[in-house]
Formats: sequence, C-alpha cells, structure tokens
Amino acid sequence: MRYKVMLADDEPIMRKALQSLINWNSIDCEVVFVAENGKEVLNSLEEMCPDILITDIKMPGADGIEIAKYIWEKKLPTKVILLTAYADFSYAQSAIRYDVVEYVTKTGAFDELLRAVERCKLLLKERILLSSEEKEARMESFFRGVYDGNIYNEITSRYEQLHLGVTDYTVVFFEFLMDDATERSKRVKLYDSLKNFFHLAFAEQVVHGIFYKKDMYGLVLKCPQGQEKTESYLKETCTKVMDMMDNFMELYVFVGISGMHGDIEELPDAYEEAQTALNHSHLEESEKLNFYTEEMKDESMPVVSYDTKQQLVKDSLKYIEKHYQEPMSVMDISRALGTSTSYLSRIFKESTGETIIRTINNKRIEKAKAYLKETDLKVYEVADILGFENVTYFSRFFKKHTGVSPKDYKESRK
Repeated sequence: MRYKVMLADDEPIMRKALQSLINWNSIDCEVVFVAENGKEVLNSLEEMCPDILITDIKMPGADGIEIAKYIWEKKLPTKVILLTAYADFSYAQSAIRYDVVEYVTKTGAFDELLRAVERCKLLLKERILLSSEEKEARMESFFRGVYDGNIYNEITSRYEQLHLGVTDYTVVFFEFLMDDATERSKRVKLYDSLKNFFHLAFAEQVVHGIFYKKDMYGLVLKCPQGQEKTESYLKETCTKVMDMMDNFMELYVFVGISGMHGDIEELPDAYEEAQTALNHSHLEESEKLNFYTEEMKDESMPVVSYDTKQQLVKDSLKYIEKHYQEPMSVMDISRALGTSTSYLSRIFKESTGETIIRTINNKRIEKAKAYLKETDLKVYEVADILGFENVTYFSRFFKKHTGVSPKDYKESRK
C-alpha cells in the first residue's frame, strides 16, 4: 500500500527540503500535493484526501492547529504531523486535543520526522484493519439476524447501510456430516479450511458466507445474468465443491439452493427455500444437490391447525425449551409447528412482548451463566454444549447480552 502525503509550509526552502531530502518512495509514500499556506491546505484536503499531512504550525491563511481542528471536526481520515521552528510546547495541549500524531521541530534531524511518518502509517494500518473487522461484524449481524428471524421489519434499510449494491442473488446451504467425536481443534481447523475453500470456489460471486449452524455453511451469492446461466453455474460449481469435500476432506455433503431473488426483502424466503431444498436432499439420497421448487414446499410443510394463538405460542416455548442446546432459528420452529415464519414471529411478539430470538437468547444466556458459574467446564465446552458453531461467536454473543466476556464472568464467580 502506498500512502498519500500532503506537505505544507510557507517557506520555499522548507518545502523543497521536505520534497527532496526524504526518499518518499522507499517508505511507500507519495507526495500528492505541496501547499504554500493554510488556505491552500483547507481548500485541497477533501479533494486530495491525503493519508498523512505534514504541516508547519505557523502559516498564513490558517495555522497548523486550525487545520488539525478542521480535520478532527470533519472526521477526515488524515493523520497530522505538525512542524515548528523551535520547541514551543504551548501548542501541545491543542495538538493532543485534535489527535495530532507528532509534534516535530524543524531544527532536529529528519530521522524524527521519519519516525513520525512510520507512526502515522501504523495507525492507518490499524484503522483499515478495524474498519474491515467492523464491516464483517455488521454483515454477519445482518445476514444471521435475517436467518434467525431477529431482523424482519427493517431488512431493506439495514441492508442499505452495508453498501453492498447487490440486486439478483441466491442462497446456497451446504450441510456436511461430521463425526461428533471429532476433536475440537481438528473441527475448528476444518471449519476455517471450509470457509476459505467456499470463498475460493465461488470467488467474486460471494456476497457473504457464514456457518449458520454447527455443520451447515450458507452462502448468499450474486447471480450471473439469467436464471438458466445461474442454475448451470451453481450446479457445476457446487458439484466440484462436493467432490472436493468428499475426496479430500472425507465429508458427506448435502446441498440446497434457493430460487433467484431480486429484492432483499425476500431474503427470509430465500433462506427458507434453501432449507427446504436441503431437507429434500436428505430425503433423496440419490440426489444430494437440489434446487428449490414449489412442489418441495407442498411436500415438506406439515399441516397443523391451531385453535388459538395462545396454543401456537405455548408450543413454540415448549420447542425452545427442548431444543435450546441446538442451533435454532425461527424458521426451524415454524417448520416444526407447521406455520409460516412471518406469522409465527408476529403472533409470538404480540402475545409475549418479546421476539422469538430474544426468548431463545435469554434461555441460552441463562444456561450459559449456570454452566460458567456452577461447573468447571471451559468456555469452549459451554459454547459447544449450547450449540454455538464456534467459541468466538459464543464469546461475542455472551458479551453483547451481559456486558462481560464469558471468561471474565467465570473468573468473577470463583
């Protein structure tokens, strides 16, 4: 990565020195603009968008502190290094307030300036990494939330905040059989390998992918043009993936593929279609890969009649009590009870004042606290017992709902 640098000083000799006495290319930097005064800096900042600004602290038009304040108030990503002719630390307090990275004297050796530039680069790398992690966490929260049924009223608005810009998409579920006796360390490594493998196989078509259940990986994929091309591409690629998993990982795989959708509001339907097709793959041993059809829905949905809404809610609560230790979504409950996901979500919320997912989460938190407080089980063992696909997700889930990590909670109860 090359870092864009802006230089600013009202002394011509200093501008020349900054440009020529440092080999910017050797430190992965490029000087993109040189300003003669503070006004030029302010007029060019948002257009040039430099990663690093090295500016004299005293200049006509606007001084270094004013520029740093402007960058801080506008929340621009630029890191600032202030130059001064002498060690006047009366500016230090203001510099700290506006997140100035370094305060360097011109009379010192350029080594001090180079160290300041390296510090800026380190901070920029950390910001990029954090930004990437934050985006991934937001994406996982959205796609898992829709799958679980936790997000159902604001799907479009929540999706638009991710700026993915995808129109036509499909959902693919891979479910693989793994021996329950498989060591945890081997299972974790296998999960990492599978995730990388899926993303490599589908490459630029991947919108997002996660383990929705312990042994089920789901992908939301962009569709090539036209349904026929999409089905051909998916069948060919999924078949290759299945063969690889069978031959090299010794995993017996089932695949369910939803129809093609053009509206993100239909994502819950796409999830349900992929699950229905996956269930059909289990039923039809000869055909481990299935595309969703309307006939499958008619065949797989049990017909259950409820005399009262209260009975539906009671049966939902019984199901949660019985299955809270398993990966569970609103879709799983609605299918077991023979009703639609949207209807069940609405009736449950109206009757209890809580969403189904919050009820499931509360039950899991209650049990997690008991295991952590009353047993010698390790955190990853508790995660496994409660049906979480990995300890990282469990730790994030526990901290989100309690404010502390499971490790800290366990230690505080000793």
